Amino acid sequence: MTEQTTVQAAMAPTAPKPKYAHFLGCVMPTRMPWAESAIMKTLPRLGVDITYLEKSTCCPRAGVWISVDKRVWLTLASYNLLQAEQAGRDVMVSCNGCYVTLYEANKVLRESPKDLEEVNQYLAAAGKHYDANVRVRHLLEVLYEDVGIERIRREAKKLHIKVAIHPGCHMRIFQDGHLVRYFNELTEALVDEVVPYGLERMCCGLQANLADREFATYDRAKRKFDAIQEHDVDALVIVCSGCYDQFERTIASLRKKDNYNFDVPVIHLAELLAVSYGIKPDDFGMRYMRTAPVDKLIEKLENSVK
Repeated sequence: MTEQTTVQAAMAPTAPKPKYAHFLGCVMPTRMPWAESAIMKTLPRLGVDITYLEKSTCCPRAGVWISVDKRVWLTLASYNLLQAEQAGRDVMVSCNGCYVTLYEANKVLRESPKDLEEVNQYLAAAGKHYDANVRVRHLLEVLYEDVGIERIRREAKKLHIKVAIHPGCHMRIFQDGHLVRYFNELTEALVDEVVPYGLERMCCGLQANLADREFATYDRAKRKFDAIQEHDVDALVIVCSGCYDQFERTIASLRKKDNYNFDVPVIHLAELLAVSYGIKPDDFGMRYMRTAPVDKLIEKLENSVK
């Protein structure tokens, strides 16, 4: 590279850094406050401009509301999206289910002027309007693409634990499977080993609860638990609030009903990321509101970053 081209490269305008509003959904702030805290403490350290998506409602769940009333689904989703649009930010979602709802609703509204017009008629009653000019991004996309997987591999402190992973059904929304690949590679960058157990693709059972709770409990969640407990792992890593809710309720139910004990902590990927970047587990509340005990896991995490 000549001196002239070096100067030109230095003077070239850089792309503006994305700004995100974090959509929490219903479950994370009530049952997973440690995941929320880990995300909001860690992303600024990685150079991500992140704020809360304020005045948000339930996403709402696409798997339910599309079949009940598509207009309700699109209107509530657009109400969430317009909060970010008015703030000049894109939406970042850290739950698979909420991501699918907001991503798919935004896609419909961008591609269908008729649906967008109808939704804005409903929004007008609340004095609101949506132009469908925001992007909906998964936390995994922000980490892998914006922050950069190579940077994380280079900077993150390796945690000396072995984990199983549960991607969840909604992570498979894209035919190219990039969200699942991002999840795998990000987890592998943070821990010593991701241990296969053969049922990674199986649903947690959350949606099945609507039809058959026994099936959801025993033929989905418990089957995964049985398979995971055949291996020596320190945690089960997820990124979906719905899956977490299903697993935690099932763990409590099986313990009470069948004296069945699944003692592998179910944790959010963001917790591992936070510890890898120097945030102490107690600083984001990792010990609290857990069904499975986490003290042994925390001890291993803290020893990893000494």
